[in-house]
Amino acid sequence: MRSETAKLVEKAHEKSSWPTAEVDGMLLLQAPSLKGQRLKHAFTTRKGGQTPAPFDSFNLGRHDAAVDHWNDAMDNRKRLCAALEVPFADLRVPGQVHSKRVVFAEDAQQLKEVDAVATVSSNVPVLLHYADCVPIIIFDPRRSALAVVHAGWRGTAAMIASEAVTALVNRAGSEAWDLIAAVGPAIGSCCYPTSAEAAKSLASTVTDGELFITLREGQPCPDLRAINAMQLLERGLSTVDVSDLCTACNPDIFYSHRQSGGMTGRQGAIACLI
Repeated sequence: MRSETAKLVEKAHEKSSWPTAEVDGMLLLQAPSLKGQRLKHAFTTRKGGQTPAPFDSFNLGRHDAAVDHWNDAMDNRKRLCAALEVPFADLRVPGQVHSKRVVFAEDAQQLKEVDAVATVSSNVPVLLHYADCVPIIIFDPRRSALAVVHAGWRGTAAMIASEAVTALVNRAGSEAWDLIAAVGPAIGSCCYPTSAEAAKSLASTVTDGELFITLREGQPCPDLRAINAMQLLERGLSTVDVSDLCTACNPDIFYSHRQSGGMTGRQGAIACLI
């Protein structure tokens, strides 16, 4: 009989095809595990806007200093909120810095240096941005609470997804077993060679961590989505739903920092309790 750890490792590596839908011209993905729940959510793509190159065409990030890019990103955020029928005026968007910091939207209007935003309030949409890093939505259907997480390799090494679970447990009274996690499109191990130091840090966060690192031409290539999934499973989550899409393999659909050489826009993960 396989050990419980072996079962978790196998489950963490599982990935599935998520349905896409065109909404007001935008191409959006939804996690099957979150459909039909009492929240609205979407993982966006680069399709469906009017943003000019090299951020074409539905950039949500304001990482570029040009005023016209800032205004365009705000217009795209408004369109996204309108399409999902959530209030743009209450949208929470943090200033991400690859930290492990989790903040509740109810506690601050300014969300500086934050890489996970949680809420227990309805009609408060939360939006985070990505261009290869791992987008994660964690939802508690029993207590109506959620967190949206940005996990690059540094955030993953710092176990930010687990920190978000802790925040929901402490603030909302969540039980880990009740939580549903959706791990969205991100760079895959197929396209993500890293340093040995980074790979070691990532592997150390989970049991049998070496099973989440592939060697390609002697260079370690971690599976960030699977590592985050394993962290969540080891915290006790029963449902962790992982997209099979690699952002770097699909530059026609997604922004990819690695594939583009750093000059690219940002897609987003948005969620709102209803």
